[in-house]
Amino acid sequence: MQKTIGFLAAMLVTAPAVGVASEPANSRPATLLAALPPQAQASEKLVFDVLMDGSKIGQHVVTLWDKDDKTFVDIDISLKVGLGPIVFYRYEQRNRALWENGALLSFVSRTDDDGDEFAVQASRDGDALSVAVNGTDGVAVSDWFPTTYWNKRTVVQDRLLATRDGEVLDVDTKFIGVETIEARGERVEAEKFEMRGDLNIDLWYDENDRWVKLAFDYRGNRFDYVLR
Repeated sequence: MQKTIGFLAAMLVTAPAVGVASEPANSRPATLLAALPPQAQASEKLVFDVLMDGSKIGQHVVTLWDKDDKTFVDIDISLKVGLGPIVFYRYEQRNRALWENGALLSFVSRTDDDGDEFAVQASRDGDALSVAVNGTDGVAVSDWFPTTYWNKRTVVQDRLLATRDGEVLDVDTKFIGVETIEARGERVEAEKFEMRGDLNIDLWYDENDRWVKLAFDYRGNRFDYVLR
């Protein structure tokens, strides 16, 4: 079955109207958070406004910490679709990954997809990652990337691990060209990639290989990640 980003695919069976985004959830499972380096300071933070047909429905925040050869990546997603005080759909996810020398060592995510809850854990075992979903062992995968997109090497992968539910996604990505887009309130040159298959999204990365935009169309709606 064709997928978008998972949570947004599910969202679109709901409302014809859009409400403002909720703030990221304050309550998170303590077991989710892997230990950060002592007195760690974020080396970079990417804050995306998520727009549906031009109206903001939430945020997607990526925070990176570097320590020696290790990189900690913390992602917080909070989305809400509604009409006034009525909420038709809500999605929240928190995930954290640990990378070393470009390889994924461990990953954990907690997702509340409008009441459907998922817990995904992955840890390196030799040359593979062992993946468990909701406490049940799943697949053992090679050096696949999770669907976090911040790492430009995502575009050379032919399989990705869904952060929402641990599904394996087959994709094919093509470089389209350089475009001028808006990011952080400025016009910037960015390389555009089209990812097709189990995910149908477009991704943009700037001259420093920084993820600066994501977009796709689904059931007549336009979704954009705008970096601010």
